[in-house]
Amino acid sequence: MYKNVPCFFVFPTNVKIRRNNAKYLQLRRIQHERTVLKERHETYQINKRETSRNNCCKKIGVLLYFFYLYTHKSRFKMSIVRSIVYVLYIISIFALPSCSKEDSLEEMERIKIIGDKNPIKALAMLDSLKIGIRKENNYVKNKYDLLQIRLNDKADNIPNSDIMIKHLIGYFEDKGSMLEKQEVTYYAGSVYRDLRDTPRALGYFLKSTEYAKNGNNCDSIMLRNAYSNLNDLYYKVQNYNDAAKMAQEELKIAQQTRTNTITPYLHLGTAYIALNKTKEACDAFDGAFEVITHSGDISKHQSDLLYLLCDYSVLMQHSKAKKCFSLIKYTPLNEFSDFPCMAFAKYYELCNKTDSVIFYCKLLLDKGTDIYNMYDASKLLYQIYSDRGDINNAEHYARAYMQFSDSMDFGKRQELSATVNNEFQYHLDQKKEQTLKDEKEQYKNTLAIVVLTTILLACVAYIMYVRRHNRHLQQMISLSTELQRVATGEQQLRKDIEMKEEELEESKKSLKKSSNELSNIKLELKRMNEELAEYSEALKAKERQLSEKIDQNTTFIKLLHQSEMESNAEDVIYAIRQSSEGKKNMTSTDWKRLYQAVDELYPEFNVSLIRKLGNITEQHMQVYYLMRIGLSKHQILDMTHLSRVTIWRWAKNYNSIVNSDDATTTE
Repeated sequence: MYKNVPCFFVFPTNVKIRRNNAKYLQLRRIQHERTVLKERHETYQINKRETSRNNCCKKIGVLLYFFYLYTHKSRFKMSIVRSIVYVLYIISIFALPSCSKEDSLEEMERIKIIGDKNPIKALAMLDSLKIGIRKENNYVKNKYDLLQIRLNDKADNIPNSDIMIKHLIGYFEDKGSMLEKQEVTYYAGSVYRDLRDTPRALGYFLKSTEYAKNGNNCDSIMLRNAYSNLNDLYYKVQNYNDAAKMAQEELKIAQQTRTNTITPYLHLGTAYIALNKTKEACDAFDGAFEVITHSGDISKHQSDLLYLLCDYSVLMQHSKAKKCFSLIKYTPLNEFSDFPCMAFAKYYELCNKTDSVIFYCKLLLDKGTDIYNMYDASKLLYQIYSDRGDINNAEHYARAYMQFSDSMDFGKRQELSATVNNEFQYHLDQKKEQTLKDEKEQYKNTLAIVVLTTILLACVAYIMYVRRHNRHLQQMISLSTELQRVATGEQQLRKDIEMKEEELEESKKSLKKSSNELSNIKLELKRMNEELAEYSEALKAKERQLSEKIDQNTTFIKLLHQSEMESNAEDVIYAIRQSSEGKKNMTSTDWKRLYQAVDELYPEFNVSLIRKLGNITEQHMQVYYLMRIGLSKHQILDMTHLSRVTIWRWAKNYNSIVNSDDATTTE
């Protein structure tokens, strides 16, 4: 089925090819073990430094606490030192949480970023969190498990089962965000891809792309990788059209995100080769070559150039293959590797340099370990020697070719390919069958609903017809009965009419009588309202009289006070009258006589002033004593020559003092 495509073009270049080179695998395993030990040692050193820092902080806090207790119990009088120790203790307490490890989710996010570049180191760091994660909630535990699957996938560690990813799918599809759903379905596809369950892997990768498209934000790199894996899986089940579509989507996202577009171009070209679209394949490979030449650093793309060299050689593009060859700095003669030898052999075959082809093919057969490239080399040598007519060498390499063919077991490979294709086709057929079954069930349900609705409508129509017919018959019977009753009871109706007319006359008479009574009630009500108005006016007159009486009483009280003063201190009253009329100024002797006269009449007045106002000035005393003997505010203003506002303000204080004294006297 791959007649026009060489063996190394069966799978896209981004797929994780499991090499069969024993020496390479052994060397890689040794390097992996060394890297793991180194990363674990670094993680141990980091944890050790953090632990020592935490212990140091704790010891300092404890020492400061005991020193503070000692200074407090021993009645240490150096308050400044004790305050400094207290502040340092508080700072040490708040510093302890900062010395502890970061939050689990933040730490896992940091490990996740490290894992994008160094998954082995990230796995070692993640393993150090394993004990602490057991105390966290379910969300943190599931995030930990998902990160572990992610890092193992990036480190090319093949999973043993799908138990963990099944649990994570159930959890995050129920409670996770769209971004978490995209991630968990993507790594579910990766797990099933590594477990060779192609249908499930396809389903979960497609679901991951759906979550990415439907969400507000998505991981564009993960979406690009999902399309890359879909390209690989569709290619494996020989669905080359969809493989090309997935490669186009991968290329589109890579261009939008401005990431590596070389690999998507190679995937697209490989799919077009499988579809026998030579022009489109050349365009895709030209795009990859253009990116490489404009990158500015050709040394980073030597492996990509080797693939392009082989691709252009297969497509018989001599000039483009020559350009690739001129940019390749690597030579298998200095550092042997299987695929570069095969790529060089294909290029020299295109250039008709048979001796170079023979040299690289023999070098590959002597030193190579990859059975697929050795199979292609023996086949190529057999063709060359067969065309030359060298029967001995042709037979020799034909036997080697057959041995490699038996070792590769093409029958088993075809069976595996057919099995994968059949599983995928079974998945599609099962999906179609389920769809047809659902449609059939839906059709049955719709038909049953329509039949039941029709029967129900027919029953309702029949019931309505019967009820309408019965109602019509009942109306006819009732009308005939009514006519008979009307005919037989006409005389009775006339008697009833006459009786009703008599009752109507009586009702009119009673209504007239009621109207007269209502008129009388209105007149009575009007009379009562007039009386109430008169009473209201009389009440207001009484209130005015009462107010006048109160004013008179107040005047009488003031006159009484003045008369008392006049009877007890005629000289003082005379001096005050002269001063109020502006004929004389009050002397200190006159004021003292006034104070003595008022104190004799009101012994508690001076005490009340001191109790209410505290320390008072001479002016206060003069104003308050003048008010006590009954002088008006204008008279006091003329005698003391104070401002009007001051007199009015002190009058309020005086009223409060006099009112409290009156209340005390009343009690």
